[in-house]
Amino acid sequence: MTSYNRVLPILMYHHVSSNPGLVTISPRTFRRQMEWLAKSGWKTLNTQELEDFFSGKEQPLKSVVVTFDDGYLDTWVHVQPVMKKLGLNGLFFITTDWIGDGPVRSGQQECPNHNTCEEWVFSGEGDRVMLRWSEIEAMMASGTFEFHNHTHTHRRWDRELPPGRAREEALERDISQAQEILRRRLGLKSRHLCWPQGYYNPEYIAIGKNMGLDFFYTTERRLNHQQNDTSRLGRISTKEREYVEWLKWRLRIYITPPFSHLYMRMWGD
Repeated sequence: MTSYNRVLPILMYHHVSSNPGLVTISPRTFRRQMEWLAKSGWKTLNTQELEDFFSGKEQPLKSVVVTFDDGYLDTWVHVQPVMKKLGLNGLFFITTDWIGDGPVRSGQQECPNHNTCEEWVFSGEGDRVMLRWSEIEAMMASGTFEFHNHTHTHRRWDRELPPGRAREEALERDISQAQEILRRRLGLKSRHLCWPQGYYNPEYIAIGKNMGLDFFYTTERRLNHQQNDTSRLGRISTKEREYVEWLKWRLRIYITPPFSHLYMRMWGD
């Protein structure tokens, strides 16, 4: 008898490089995690399958969504080859203002730590550490990733503007610019938005819904039940571990109620 899931785990990644840290795991750890998913029969859902799940359609018990945020070059260098080789796919939320033009680069590129990446982005040298549109197009063509909205600038408007219409308009422009660039560059009309640094509030969600978005990704520790509202999708923050048992244990608990509810109440992520 086939088992179907009612809770969908979503993994959250940012960087994969030889400089692991808070939002970065090493290429070795990432490869071992993806190899375990593939060998253990986990199905990595694409966008349509994720939408189908939340509309009530059945997916295999071992279903998971792999997500990446921002759009760093190290994903082209260290992630794309692994995902392609293993036949896995994921969702990628890109900050469109950080993406540049130019030819596809080789796999031998410098991948500094997260702080250095941010310094280069904000000093105008983002092309050294961010994806190019040509690389994004290659990732799409290979079937490994689908690309979605992470706003145009990745700015935290709640820190820059007081509550009110000015802040709302700034957020609307930020989302709208990213939507238009995704449409123009990739031919996409995304219904998916990942909040920069995970911050949102009810007004933010209302703005996004008014703009035609339906799936909102956070950094919260939440169980994504099939009957849930998709305005607060929780994700599992991945860790740098020398062993894959961490991921194996986490996913097994996540899809096994009532253990998942107990775990979330006691320890969160």
